Amino acid sequence: MVTDGFYKIEDFDYNAGTGIYTLKAGVASNQGITAVAPQPGFLKFKDINQDSVINDKDRTIIGNTQPKFFGGWNHQLSYKNFDLSIFLNFQVGNDVYNANKLEFTSGYTPNSNLLATMNDRWTNINAQGQVVTDPTELAALNANAKIWSPLKTASSFYAHSWAVEDASFLRINNITLGYNLPASLLKRVKIKSLRIYGTVNNLAVFTNYSGYDPEVNTRRSSPLTPGVDYSAYPRSKAYIIGVNLSL
Repeated sequence: MVTDGFYKIEDFDYNAGTGIYTLKAGVASNQGITAVAPQPGFLKFKDINQDSVINDKDRTIIGNTQPKFFGGWNHQLSYKNFDLSIFLNFQVGNDVYNANKLEFTSGYTPNSNLLATMNDRWTNINAQGQVVTDPTELAALNANAKIWSPLKTASSFYAHSWAVEDASFLRINNITLGYNLPASLLKRVKIKSLRIYGTVNNLAVFTNYSGYDPEVNTRRSSPLTPGVDYSAYPRSKAYIIGVNLSL
């Protein structure tokens, strides 16, 4: 599904006597997907086929896990007794389905922590803890709302385009710096060669992806479901110091 923000107050007719909001004619309902009747502040999907009903007929391609191109760059330098090797790898043009965003912006699990982006969510509760239904008061309460209210049904995890992100990245995969002690010095202690080096693995990743690592696939072991990030553990960074010794 294509995400279309959230339902606004003007999408509804309001009954002041009952405090009930009813979706206006011509405004597409996604109740068939979310299993709850739309209300102001609820997640909204785009009515692709313009039939005023949002259902499986409005499904469309929302991403591509295959990069347009990918590659790596390995470079080795030496100067006098110093040596340096750098390995970079990159991908451009692929998408990742960030299932964590759906999991941790939903109210499906009571009292669970939410992502910080939900600080700007639509709310129906005022500062005094009272439920607000009046349209004028509700509009003022949500004047700065940027995201929908958390859904409390299993449909919270229904795939939609908000969870699909650009996974292009450039990773500094490995940097190694070494130093060979002078042969004239080693000769005195009967050592053929002695090299001291330091290595950093996974130094940095440059990406617009909001998760820990865009180079991920955690949904299944099958290669038929690539590019899914669901509670993937972040890749570790390693610092290594070593010695190469020849007698």
